[in-house]
This record gives sequence, structure tokens and C-alpha cells, in this order.
Amino acid sequence: MKTLKTRLLVTALSAGAVLAAAPAWAQNGDQAATQAPVAPAPQPDTTQPNAGEETDVVVTGTRISRPDLISSSPVLVVGQEAFQNRNFTNFADLATQLPQFAASFGSSRTQSTFSGAATSGLNTVNLRNLGGGRTLTLINGRRVPGGTTTSTAVDFNSIPSANIERLDILTGGAASIYGADAVAGVINIVTKQIDGFQAGASYGITERGDNKNPNGYLMFGKKFENGGSINLTAQIDYQGRVQCASRELCAQDFFWSPPADAIRGPAAYSAVGANGTFFLTAGNGLGAFNATRIGSGTSYTDAAGNLTPFSVTRDGFNRNGVRDIAIPTRRILFAAAAEYPIVKGVNAFMEFNYGQSQITAAFEGHPFQSPTAGSLFGGGPGVTGLQASIPLQIQSTTGTGTPTSVANPIIPTAVYNAALARGMTQIQWQQRFSAFDDRGAVNRRDTIRAVAGLKGDFNAGFGRDWNYEVSYVYGSTKLDSTTRGLVSTRQLYYGLRTEQVNGTLQCADAGARATGCVPINPFLPYTAAQRNALGVSTGQTGESVLHDANAFVSGSLFRLPGGDLAFSVGAEYRTFSGNLDYASQINNAEVTGNQIGDVAFVKVRTKEAYGEISAPILGDMTLIHRLTLDGSFRYSDPSTGGNYQTWRYGGSYEPIPGVVLRVNRARAVRTPVPGELSGVSQTFGTVTDPCTASTRNANATRATNCAADGVPATYAPPINVQQSVAGFVGGNPGLAPERGTTLTYGIAFAPNFLPGFSVTVDRFEISLDNIINTVGRQTKANQCYDTTTRLFCGDLTRSTNPNVPGANYVLTAVNDQLINVAAFKLKGIDFTAAYVTPLLGGRASFNVIGTLYDQAQQTTLPGQPTTDLLGFAGGSTSDQGFIKFTGNTTASWTSEDGVALTYNMRYLGKARNSPFADPTINIGDRFYHNARVSFDVTENYQFFFGVNNIADSKPPLFPSSTAGTQALDTVPAYYDVFGRSFYSGLRLTF
Repeated sequence: MKTLKTRLLVTALSAGAVLAAAPAWAQNGDQAATQAPVAPAPQPDTTQPNAGEETDVVVTGTRISRPDLISSSPVLVVGQEAFQNRNFTNFADLATQLPQFAASFGSSRTQSTFSGAATSGLNTVNLRNLGGGRTLTLINGRRVPGGTTTSTAVDFNSIPSANIERLDILTGGAASIYGADAVAGVINIVTKQIDGFQAGASYGITERGDNKNPNGYLMFGKKFENGGSINLTAQIDYQGRVQCASRELCAQDFFWSPPADAIRGPAAYSAVGANGTFFLTAGNGLGAFNATRIGSGTSYTDAAGNLTPFSVTRDGFNRNGVRDIAIPTRRILFAAAAEYPIVKGVNAFMEFNYGQSQITAAFEGHPFQSPTAGSLFGGGPGVTGLQASIPLQIQSTTGTGTPTSVANPIIPTAVYNAALARGMTQIQWQQRFSAFDDRGAVNRRDTIRAVAGLKGDFNAGFGRDWNYEVSYVYGSTKLDSTTRGLVSTRQLYYGLRTEQVNGTLQCADAGARATGCVPINPFLPYTAAQRNALGVSTGQTGESVLHDANAFVSGSLFRLPGGDLAFSVGAEYRTFSGNLDYASQINNAEVTGNQIGDVAFVKVRTKEAYGEISAPILGDMTLIHRLTLDGSFRYSDPSTGGNYQTWRYGGSYEPIPGVVLRVNRARAVRTPVPGELSGVSQTFGTVTDPCTASTRNANATRATNCAADGVPATYAPPINVQQSVAGFVGGNPGLAPERGTTLTYGIAFAPNFLPGFSVTVDRFEISLDNIINTVGRQTKANQCYDTTTRLFCGDLTRSTNPNVPGANYVLTAVNDQLINVAAFKLKGIDFTAAYVTPLLGGRASFNVIGTLYDQAQQTTLPGQPTTDLLGFAGGSTSDQGFIKFTGNTTASWTSEDGVALTYNMRYLGKARNSPFADPTINIGDRFYHNARVSFDVTENYQFFFGVNNIADSKPPLFPSSTAGTQALDTVPAYYDVFGRSFYSGLRLTF
């Protein structure tokens, strides 16, 4: 039979479990808490756990096992009810509803650019908007393998939600307790321990008939008389496709016209249409986007034989017509856990998790543009640096064996004559290759986590028992990704250079013919042979592996005035390795797109020793009910070089029962991961040369440095030269760990005079430095010439360019390697309030959580001005931005006969557009209302249904710039992009 104090603790946790909230007052390792030092006063015990579920309490933030310990760090508790109340099957989706978390662009199934397809299928969390890699995720206090093959950020798609009892979210640095990566905080998943059988199934769908979400799970648990136990969970779910065409928000392309008007429809369609568009201008046509453009279907002349000009309203392409708001995701999940007492004081335990996720992402066809040198035509063997323009004449050796200039037979006569009249030698053109596979990716990830260990207690002498645990964690994630819709650069280049022999079209280059070259005619619809020759499917594979051996001992040493001096000491050896291998076509730039190098196999080994202490200095005195000081320290020796130390110190002061003042200061680190230590990708894009005639006189230092590099004062390159500056970006094996310092202080209040009520208010201040980031290619170019020390000049290359004849000083490349350079400061306040009380013959509970930010400053380069991110919501292509105030409230009532009513409201405060786009645009606040009803039909059978986004609130539009387009100009993880949706289901318990 549970003691009253145990029931009180369960009550405190259950009251806040709907969306977090009552503070985690006490914690224990493996035994039920026997004392809740601050908890609501006694009340009817209406919060019994579900039938057959374990009631042990495990709270995050320490390895010390002591039932009366009060955490000096704020811990947010999210219970299973939070998943049920919104029908979430993934914590990463639930996390975006909590004020402490932010959107994670590119790491969910919502996407707005093709680059997002590469990470589609991931579902990571973004605590404090500091990035998924700066939050450490644990299951029952032990590490979880990374969700990608090159990073430690955990993919919650690999974790079944059905067997989650609750999540303890420590919102402060905890690297000295758990090791690297716990910068923003720690998420500890506490799993269920049941005795019996549970099953559930539900189905969700939007009002518009999409985003279909069938899911189901089975659970079995058994507790044995000798204290052993076993738990098994199987879960499968599917999240359906949502197309842009089904939503007014993005059914058609649009672009932004100052100040903030979205122009939609054909006038905003992409100029790169499904049919070829050809440019006629004087000269050779390079960069001739302002030239006369022709192309209308497959006809280039009207009835009178005149060339037909291109019209975007007629010939443009509606990209949003084939884009998705959300991509289909399928998950298959399994979890097992067991514990068995070998002898007294020695228990063996194991855990096993397997998760498979598979997605299919589709995007519009590849937008090829020959005038954009290199940006979409990387090169490849024999064609590197060349453009796939269409030559008017080719050199043919057929027949005579002597090279002879002949007209390119694929060019229509009217177009050929018009080009000759303009003095052209080649025709620039563009076309969206949608005649064959749309671009897209099929990603499959398989994640395994296996844990084995021993734990127990022993007599340490002097009348004290100590606890111990020795554990080993193995984890791996494998990626198998196929990318469709790419185009062979070699085939495209040589296929446009054709000749006619005996009435048959063939590639003019004999070497290309020998390797299977197929002639290409973009002036006509592509044949099946041409589509097969041009279209390429390629991909990438990789694997990351985690090994983590950990051992610690905890107990008490001697008595202090306030209680026992408790400690924990341990050691840990951890390795994390990863790689990502791209297909050779991508490595060698044999397909359209950027050349990408592999992330070579990298293994990071870390040896660590750590210790923790909790000293209850005083207790049971007037105005000092309890005063406790805490501290911890960890020494780390990584294989990447240079040891580092992390620490934490703080304390809690309880003047009277029910009131706790707490403070905590910590140093945390994040170590570089394989994806940052290795891997190089090619990029092309605009870099404005600081040394042109119009830019070199911005300051005297710049003018002097430009002259020193031999750039003439009259240098004025064509615009396409500055729009196609090459460069490589990627890893750096010399990276050092990032550093973070966190300070939290606040109050927790659970008065005896108001049973069931609790409130917490905590201030947090986070400072990060040595952040791994890129400086930016334009910044590097400017710094090279604007500083007397010539910063970053080693990353710039000046050489020749055929578009600037006779010049050897053209800026042709700027590289941007990852370095430890950036800094960040974040400050704000978290608050929670919860109240549980008998009402109308049942139990009512209310809770509110919120976060108020008052500082968010980013420094990308020391000595440069900071960027203020406070009050910005970010944008469609950026995680950046901190809405000042967000909140969430839940009210529920449960009758004695098992009818439960729940209402949830989520609030997003007013914000502004991204500071990197147009910061003057204001975004109004948003309210989202959700409701759920459940009925206990019998003691073992529950039926439920609910509605999310009852008011069908539409998401706001975020201009990505004053002249830019995106498929979905909003922040889909913040703002609901699906609209009103419904779900229903049932649960069985035996």
C-alpha cells in the first residue's frame, strides 16, 4: 500500500502531466519516493495511475538517490496525457506546442525548399531555439544514439510514444551530470512499467480530407514475485501527405512586393517553365536574362513566321502546384525492457529499442538555367566549368575525318537565323526538367539502441548503504537515401552538340558516342530515350554508432544539520562515430547540383570522470525548513584534442514548507560531431566583389588592399560573374568544443492553505561562445579587404574568367569552412501554475505554462555588430527568431464514472518577420483551441475523440524577402498549417 506522501507526489506529477507542470519536487532512482518535501496538502486520492502501471518516481538532474532531494534546476514534467490530449504520436511534434521549444526547420515532415528533402524523415527537438544538437536526450537516464549518421541530435521518430510514462525536461546546462551536449538542457524519457496488457488505436484526418494519421500500439508487461519484470511495446503509425494545392496558403506561387503584398497566380510563376525558353541577344548570350526570350510550348513562331516571345503568365511554372506542405511518413517501432534480481543487491537489466522511419518527399522538376554558370551545372569528367548552352555550329568530323563547322541541326531555322543576325555563337536557355521524375527523396532510417547493465546496493560500512550502477549502451542509425530527378551533366552537354548523318541525329563527339551519348533536342518534347539518358537517380548511405560505458556509485557520507551529505562519483567512456557516403555521381559533379564530398568516417572518443555532491546545510529551524547546497564537476578528455571541464553549483532554500527558492549556475559544452569535422560541399552563388569600381571606395583600407591585390580601379565585371562565384563549404577537423554558461534562479510555491495548487517562476540566462558556424562568404570577402590584418584572405581566390577577357584578378572562389566563431546570449522567464481540486463529483485540473524572452542576441563574428532576434518569429527558411511570449493552458474534468473533458489553448504572441528578410513586417498573435472527450465504456475499454484547431486558424505569411518566393512562407512548426482536424480512437487495458 502506498504511503500518503507517495500519493501526494504522484498527485503533484499527475496534476501537471497534461502539459507539464507542477515542479518535480522530489526524485529517486529506483524506489518509490517516500517523502515529498513540497507538495499539495492532503486531498482525495483521485489520481491513481492507470491500471497496472508502475508508480516509481524518477526525476532528472542528478545521479544522487535520495528521496527528499529538491532539484535546484527547473524540471518541466510532460506526462502521457499530453500526447493523448492532442493525439500526438511523436514528442518532437508535441514539443513545438510547449513554450520552451521552438521550430526546427528542415528536421520535420513539413518543408518549404528542396534542401529540406535531404533531412526529411527526421523529427528533432529545438529546446530554447538553440538547435537540436545542444539538447541531450536520455531514456531512463541513459544516452540515445543520434538520429542522423553525422550528428548526435536525436530523432524522436525512432522512439515509441506509447510506452512513455513522462518526460522530464531539465531546462539548464547539465553537462557535468550527463556529459557533453546538455547545453540547452536535458530531456529524460521515463518509460512505463506495466503489469498486464494494453492496446490502442486511433485515426486522425483534417477537415479537408488529408493528413491521414492511422496508428496503433500493443504493450505487455509482467512483474514477477522475485522483483523481476519485463515490458514489451510495438507501435506503428503513418502520417499522410498534405499538398500545397489543397491549401489557399500556398496553392499558387507568389512573390513579395514591397511593402508586404503577396502577388499570387500566373504573374508570380517561376520563369523556368516546363518548356524550353531561349534567349536572343547580341554577342554570345552569356547572362542574357534581360534579353529577348522566346518559347511557348513547342512553337516558336506565330502564323506569320514571327518568333513568339516568352510570357511568364502563359509559359511559367507553378511550383507550388506540385509541392507538399507535409510529406508522408511511416514508422515501425519496438521497445523492450527487463530487470531480474540475480542475488541480493545485484539486479541485471536490459533495454532495447528499434525504430524504422521511411518518407517519400517529392518536389518539382529540376530548374536548369544555362546562363547561370556553374550554379546548376557543376561539371563532371570532361565538362567541368563548361556551360550547357546550345552552340549554333558544331565541329563535325564525320565523313572527311577533318573537323568542319556545320549548323547544329536541333535548332529551328527561325531561331537559328535570328541568333545569327544578332551575332550569336551559342544560345542560352532554361527549362524545368519535369518531363521525367520530379525531384525528391526516399529516405529510410533504422535506429537501434541496446542497453545492458547491473545495479543495486551494498553496505558501505558505518551503517550506510550505497547504490551503484554499471551500464553499457550501444546505438546505431543507418541511412539509405535515394534522390530522384537529377540530370546527367555530361549527357546534357554533349547531347546538345549534334550532327545529322544519313538522316539520323547523333552526338557529334565520337568519345561521347562511345559511352552511349543520346542527342538531346530541347526544342521538341523529349523522347523516352532522351528522358532515360538525362534522368539520374542517385543517393547516399551512412551510419553512426554510439558506444557508452558508464559506472557510478552514490550514497551518503555523514550527517549534517539538515540531513545526510549525499554524493555520487563515476566514470564514463564514450565513442561516437559516423560517416555519410554520397554516390560517385554527386562526388564527381556528374549530375546537376552542387558537388558534394563524403563525410569521411570519424570517431570521437571521450574519457570522463565526474562527481556530484548535495549538502543539506540546515533544516527544521525557524525560517529554515531546509537549506541545501549542490555541486558537480566533470573532467573530459576527448580524442579531438584538449581536455575540458564542466561544472555546476547551486542550491535550494525552503524557508517554510511549500516555498522553495532555488538557484543554479552551470558550464556545459557541445563537442564537434562527424558532420562538422569532415565533409566538403561545393556551392555557387552571388558574392559581390569588394574591389569593383562601385564598391572599392567604401573605406580607405579596402581601396588600399584592392590595389595591393592588383585589381584595377576601373574593374567592372558582368553581373553574371558575381552571381556565380564558386566555393567549398564543409567540415573542419580542427574544431574545438562549444561552451555554454547557464544561470537559473526562481521560486516554487505550493501552499498548504490551498491544497492542490503549485506555481513556479524561474529566470534563465544563457550565454554561448565558441559556437561552430560559418562566417558567410560575403562577410569573408569584405573582411579580407576591410581589415588591416586581411582576415580570411586565404579563403579567397582570384584568377581568370572567360567572361572577363584578359583579367587574372576576377574573384572566382570564396570558401567558407566551419570555425569556432559565433556567440549567443538568451534571457527570459519561465512560469508554470497548476491546480487540482475535487469538483462536481469528479476531479478538475488546470495548468498554465509560459515563456517570456527579454534578450536574444547573436554575434556571428567577434567585433561585428550583434543581431537582435528578440520579437522575431523567424521565417520559412530559418530557425532563428524568438517570439517574446508564448503560452499554453489546459483545463480538464474527470467524473467518477470515467467521463473526461479536456480543453487546451495555445498562444503565440505578436512577432515580426525575420531580421534577415524584412523586419518591418508585423505578425499578429495567434490562439489555437483544442478539445477532447473520452469515455470509460467499461473498466477496461476507453473511447475518445477530439478536435484540434477548432477555429481553423490560418497561419500567417512570412515574406522571405521583398522579392523572393517560397513554397510555404510561414513557420510550420510554430503555426498550424493543416487547419481544423479530427481524431478518434480506443484504448484497452487488461
